[in-house]
Formats: sequence, structure tokens, C-alpha cells
Amino acid sequence: MTIAAVAAAASAALLLPTTAHAHDDGGDEPSATRELQVADSGAGTEMSPVANLQYDDTGAAQAGSDIEFLKVGRREYALAGTLRKGLQIVDITDPTAPRIAAVYDCQISQGDIQVWKNGTRILASYTADGTFGTAGASSQCAKDLGLDANSSGTVIVDLTDPTAPKSVSFASVPRGSHNMTIHPSGKYLYNSNSDLITSTSPTITIYDVSVPESPRKVQDFPIPFVPASLGSESHDITFNEAGTRAYSAALSQTLVLDTTSPEQPKIVGEIVDPSINVSHGSDPITLTRADGTQRDVLVVTDERAGAAGSAECPGGGLHVYDVTGSNERDPKKLGTWFIPVVQPQAGTRCTSHVLRIYPDQEMLTIGWYGQGVRVLDISGLADVQGSPTTVAIGDGVGMREVGNYVFPDGDTWSFKTNRIAADGSFYGYGNDLTRGFDVYRFSGAGLSVPPLEPTDMRSRGGGKDRPRGPVPAEGAVALLATPFLAAAAVSLRRRFR
Repeated sequence: MTIAAVAAAASAALLLPTTAHAHDDGGDEPSATRELQVADSGAGTEMSPVANLQYDDTGAAQAGSDIEFLKVGRREYALAGTLRKGLQIVDITDPTAPRIAAVYDCQISQGDIQVWKNGTRILASYTADGTFGTAGASSQCAKDLGLDANSSGTVIVDLTDPTAPKSVSFASVPRGSHNMTIHPSGKYLYNSNSDLITSTSPTITIYDVSVPESPRKVQDFPIPFVPASLGSESHDITFNEAGTRAYSAALSQTLVLDTTSPEQPKIVGEIVDPSINVSHGSDPITLTRADGTQRDVLVVTDERAGAAGSAECPGGGLHVYDVTGSNERDPKKLGTWFIPVVQPQAGTRCTSHVLRIYPDQEMLTIGWYGQGVRVLDISGLADVQGSPTTVAIGDGVGMREVGNYVFPDGDTWSFKTNRIAADGSFYGYGNDLTRGFDVYRFSGAGLSVPPLEPTDMRSRGGGKDRPRGPVPAEGAVALLATPFLAAAAVSLRRRFR
């Protein structure tokens, strides 16, 4: 069956009732009822829907959040976080026929995920945004670890056998784990606290997780307080490939940290940009200019109004900064990019959210809540010239949208992939608050890139089963690629303007 036929069959077969629900990254419960429309909306460019998977059969909102990937032997898995439906382990070995292989019963809110190796073991972290509550305390992970309804922090789980997840330990964070990021060494966890708005003494809680059974708190690293703002706590953190820099999106500020010594980070630079309403994520990429020199760029997402429903669309965009060399002490803004959608969407969420950057392929994928899933060619960031007032709609400031798909009932939190072909095509996976697990096919839009292949986490290579490029925000340490002919990357750079 062709991709088009699979998409048509999937679209025609799935029409279920569900429940819409509000989200402000704080785990709101379902509210109004609406119909889950899985039929092709026709609002797609270079993309088509392939399959939809529900996490339960209730017909209610599926509460999908973060998503990560894991390859073990010949099997490939998506690790789909949820708001109080547990960690859904989805077998995507055949992307056109995803199936739930196991569910880690840990009914906590948010469920941000990271994956890494510790010796021969495959570990993942799973966050509790705030306290466990009654549902979390009654689930298996809490029973395994002796936790109660007032517990808050991050659960560490063993996924060496993805079909039989096992609880390992718990890193307690009284202020909660809104998001967390594992250092590329696999030895440290940097926590972004849940106490986002009310805190006047913001910190990044650092844990040593080199002995997974006994996480050791290192310190609460203080970061600046921004008076008269929406908040100053770290919302999310991304490391560079070497682990020597971390980029913290902290609501009303974005910080550049020197993490050469992970236990003793230092603040290098700070961005306080009044045009960013909520600094949600900050992801770096290093590109090669036409003259052969390298350029470091930081992409900051604005989750405008905390993703509150409004008539404003396209909401918060992607803000781009040059952080090459001394610029990291005072990042230079190159401009702001928005999706090419400007019509009002009363009552729905429309703003940038969780993205993934693929460094070798110079591509970016992102979930935009009610405006679906997006694929960008970001090769132009290498040489683009811009300013703080430069604004692009769909194409500009070094980024060009090459694919999108929008369901009429979509509310997509995250959109990522684990494989990209040489022609730029891939199956992409969206985790949706309403719809659950969506699979899409991106045609490649005429791109030419180094292929991206997932790394087998069971292969020999010690504890550093690492991707090339930065550790993604709300992402996994060991998920992406073994490099493919890195020396050829420059010659394969896309220049389709």
C-alpha cells in the first residue's frame, strides 16, 4: 500500500469522540467536549497523516505531551509522555502501524522525558510537574519508590527492556520538575523547577545521577530574578554537544551557562528581550558559513501567554540570536520567525511549543498546538543578516517552512522524528493533548541532506551513546544519529531559497 493509501485509510477509519482540554504547562484537567476529527483537513503542505493511536478507549482527550525515541536491537520505540496517563511506550518499527508495547504506570502530570545509557543499562527520566497528587500516588511507580501524593520531582526508570519498564529511583525536588535535562555525560540532571511564576529566588536544581539508584543533590544554582515580570525560573534547558554550555529559557529571560564543570555552572550571558512573552525553550545549532567559518545560533521559542486560548494567531514565534564567540556574552538578535498563519482562532491555542533541531540535516520540527506540526529548512541561518526588528512570516531570517499539517481538532504539544532520509523525507511523530499519538509522512520537499539514523542503544560503546549536535530541549541524550559522512555535510547544504 502506498503512503497516500495508508493516509487515506487511516483518515477514513478513525473518528472518535474526545474532550478538549486547556493547558498552560501546569497540567490542567479536561474541560469542554468536542469531536475528534481525524479525517484529512486538507490543510497540509508536503505532509500527509499516516496513523493515529489512542492511549485509552475512553474517547476523552488523550493528554499527550513530550515525545522521545529509543532503538533497541531491531525494534524502534517512541516514548510518549502524558498528563496523568503514564509513559506510553509505542513500537514504531513499522511507522504506519504504531502499537503500544508497554505503559509505565506513573500517573503524574507533564511527563517530560530524557533517555541515556549508564553502562549497559538504558535509563529514562520522567517528570512530575508539581506534586504527584492522588492519581500519581496510587500508580505503580509511586508504590515501587515509596512516594505519596505530596511527592514532587523526577522518576528514573530502567528501559533496558522497553516492554518491561522498571522503577529505579526518585530525585526529589520540592518545587517540582517542570522539565529536566540530562547532561551529555549522562551523570547530571539539571532541573527546571515547577514554581514558575511566584518564585523570587529562582534556581536550577542540579543532581548527580551517575549512580542511578541513589541520585545525589549537588546544589540549587541561583539564577537572576527579573522584577515586574512573568517569572524568572528556568522553564527548560538545552546543552550543547560537548556539554560545555547550557541554554536556559527562563520565562522572562534566556541564560547562557558555562557548564564545563557541571556541578559548578557559571552564567556567561543573558537575554532579556521584551518582544518575547514567555521564553519557553532555547536550542543551539552550529552551522558552516559559505566562507567555511562556523556560526553558533540560538533559537528561542516564545510560548505566548503560556499557550492560553485566544484569538491571536500565529502567537509566539521563534527568536534567533547569534551567539558565536564573544557574542554569547551579549547575544545579537537576527530576527523573529512566525508560521504563515495569521487568521484568528477564537478559543484555541496557537503558539510555538516543543521543537527539535537536527544539526547535520539543518532541519527543525515543531508542534504549534492548534496550528499543527511544522517542518523548517534552517540552512539559511549560517549566513543570514538581520536585526532585532526583522520579522519573517514563513520564509526569512534564515528559516523556511517546507512542510505542515493541521487537523481541525489538533492540539499538538511536540513533533519530532528519529529518522531522516537523504532526500529529506521522514515519518514524524506528534504527541497531541487531544488526539494522542499521530504519525505523519513528510515528502522531503526536494531537500538533499545527510541521512539520520537512530543509534541502537544495545550496541557496544559504553555510556556515551550520543547524537551529533546539541542535546535537545525536552529531549533525549541518546536519541538521534550516528554521523553520516560529516565531511560531506557542507557540500550537501541546501540552498533552496
